[in-house]
Amino acid sequence: MSSAARADSRLKNPRVLVLLLAAAMLAAACSESAGDAPTDAASTETAPTDPAPTEAAPADPAAPPTTTADEPGDEPVQTDDTGSAPTTAAEPTGPVPPGADTPGVSDDTVTISFIITDTSAVAAAFGWETPDEGDREAQLAALVDHFNANGGFAGRQIEAKVTVFNAITDGPVAEEALCNAVTQDDKAFAVVMTGQFQENARPCYRNANTLMLDATLYPVDNAGFEELAPYYWSPLLPAYDDLVAGLAEGLIEDGWFDGATLGVLAIESGLSDRVYEQQFLPRLEAAGVQVASYNNIDPTDATSLNNDLLQATINFKEAGVDKVAAIGGSRLISFFIDTSRTQNYSPAYALTSYDSPEFNVSNYSAMMGGASGISVLPGYDVGDDQYRFPASDAEQECLDIFTAAGLTFERRNHVRTGLMFCDTLRLLRAASPHLTVLSAQGVTEAVWQLGDSFEPASVYGVEFTEGSYAGGDAYRRFRFDPECECMALVGDPADFDG
Repeated sequence: MSSAARADSRLKNPRVLVLLLAAAMLAAACSESAGDAPTDAASTETAPTDPAPTEAAPADPAAPPTTTADEPGDEPVQTDDTGSAPTTAAEPTGPVPPGADTPGVSDDTVTISFIITDTSAVAAAFGWETPDEGDREAQLAALVDHFNANGGFAGRQIEAKVTVFNAITDGPVAEEALCNAVTQDDKAFAVVMTGQFQENARPCYRNANTLMLDATLYPVDNAGFEELAPYYWSPLLPAYDDLVAGLAEGLIEDGWFDGATLGVLAIESGLSDRVYEQQFLPRLEAAGVQVASYNNIDPTDATSLNNDLLQATINFKEAGVDKVAAIGGSRLISFFIDTSRTQNYSPAYALTSYDSPEFNVSNYSAMMGGASGISVLPGYDVGDDQYRFPASDAEQECLDIFTAAGLTFERRNHVRTGLMFCDTLRLLRAASPHLTVLSAQGVTEAVWQLGDSFEPASVYGVEFTEGSYAGGDAYRRFRFDPECECMALVGDPADFDG
């Protein structure tokens, strides 16, 4: 691609997701209020926050299915009573010994911190529609009570610490304070993250020897995971380079590029450069697809963000771009739509779960014509008429835990964060028999031994392979259906490794 085709606005700054961009993107990770009263199973704290800047940019669960597949007629998957495929590992006879310099572990307990991201203020400020996920603190309490009653983790009871993080205060200072609360006050062995987008957050936890189990739609490629190893895991979601490779292959298979004039938006970062040049562009070139206009977006502040989005709109219109893909940033498509529609510009979009398809359909449905891409997280992407609820024994297991605590949900998107919390605890339970030492490295080696035997409740499929710290392994192609005004699944499930 020629330098003229790239409408670069590169600066020397690394990728920085400022408060406004990050806070808005957080609605892709969790939504609505965090819940009311704390529960017996978890103590509740509110992270220190900073005032927001003045600038702003725009019935019960069904009966268990007879198969674990998502299409009628598929063969059932045999599972044990944990919801995972049976393993040959023997149960430990006592508490697993802790590793050196491992925080949050006593003879009887292991401390795990859970971050609930409250985006209700963000949604109210921008007039966005988001699903009501109910009382997530009560959901966590039910999960922790259940897993403690059934053996806990590593031969210990889970001592849960819950922090409610207000998305509208998000910024580097607020996330450093949140990290300090988890690592210094909670002294947690592990933290389950949902919606932390600042670059300083994950290195802070690593420096405190705190294991991160991230359920955030935060783009990290394999190189990024290696920098934080063995402390950083995204056990349910794919590495971002795998996701973008799958997106390119899915769009090519769908014929989405045929006859198109393609434009690309990319967050200004090393991640975007690597993923675009190593995963996305080579697949397009092999298929004979050219990029007519490439535009870097600098999100350092609201001014640079808005200016770059506006310039990209102008560049796309001048180049005759009728289809747009985004690289490197959750909710980048949403921000671009908000800008481009003021310029009477409406291309078709390539989407993944990281582009918040359900949010875009709910808030910008008139701009979704021709949208196509891949889904990795059904609770955030498609309705229950597209992917039945519950879809697996694992999902039913989680719903049964909630039902026993008096919590019921009519739709998957009302419990989507709860399912990811449930999966995280189910994964730790499944890894427990393989633990020889309770540390970040010990958990890593135990999870690798699970291979493809773990059946998730919240995503289409996972597989754990040695040397990899992202588990998401399956995706579904989808496209916007104007009849239902929804993202509709098409084709069969596919694996990122082919």
